[in-house]
Amino acid sequence: MQSLRSAPVTTLERTRLIASDIDGTILSYASAETGIVTDRTVAAFRAARDAGVRIVLVTGRPVRWLKPVADALGGIGPVICSNGAVVYDLAEQRLLREDPMEEATLFAVKDHILEIDAQASFAAETLQNLHAEPPFLVDSLFFEEDRRRAAGVTDDMLRLGRLDDTLGRHDSRSRPGVVKLLAKTTAMDADAFLEAVRSRVGQLVTVTHSAPGVSLLEISAKGVDKAAALRRFAAAEGITRDQVIAFGDMPNDIEMLQWAGTSWAVGSAHPMARSAARHLTADCDADGVALVLEDLLDGGDGVLWRTS
Repeated sequence: MQSLRSAPVTTLERTRLIASDIDGTILSYASAETGIVTDRTVAAFRAARDAGVRIVLVTGRPVRWLKPVADALGGIGPVICSNGAVVYDLAEQRLLREDPMEEATLFAVKDHILEIDAQASFAAETLQNLHAEPPFLVDSLFFEEDRRRAAGVTDDMLRLGRLDDTLGRHDSRSRPGVVKLLAKTTAMDADAFLEAVRSRVGQLVTVTHSAPGVSLLEISAKGVDKAAALRRFAAAEGITRDQVIAFGDMPNDIEMLQWAGTSWAVGSAHPMARSAARHLTADCDADGVALVLEDLLDGGDGVLWRTS
């Protein structure tokens, strides 16, 4: 009697969750202000969702800047924001989890960074607002009113002034929960700044960066990162790491790319992210993530370039 062999399970059939960064991964930095995702990428994500795969955006962005991207992709529910400090259900408009920084730690870290560079400037993300010192806004989209409007940033989202004042360092009664502290310098490049700050305060907080060409650090509570939030979310859904694929491009994606069962960095990614990912795809501007998803949907393994 002839034995029957079942067809091999494809990568997509094994996959229950696709976790993707946004800026520089599926959205080019040139389109960051408008949030316009290419038609090819939108089609690929929608096809994956229609095939029964859960789509979760995992980003450094705050919740309030996700709507254009989420609307384009369609069917987006829970998202992981602020580098893992916030989990929010966009479909239900409901906060699922928040991991703010401890108040004393936030200001201690700020003081330590000023010892590294006395001219460093700061901003802080809360669920409601961006608190920013005026020097921090120079050369950012917040600096010019027309760019703010194009990105959907309204004046009531901004709280301008020294963080010690707007966050009430000496008046804890009115202090909002900070999910991410941002620090910017012009004294050194981003990787050198990251190394210097991590060596000084790495035992207190999680420090990373995700803005190419800008020495801008993103600081969260200790243990808070994209991978920790994704791991917790997947476990709650009964999804194992080998059922997760991930896409990213910057150092704030490293832990997520390492944790996921299969991961890709776009070709335009930071060297640290490229090293962390298991595979490489084309640049963000060349729809690198869409290329992988299209191959997976066709029954392939998504590995577009193989080393000998």
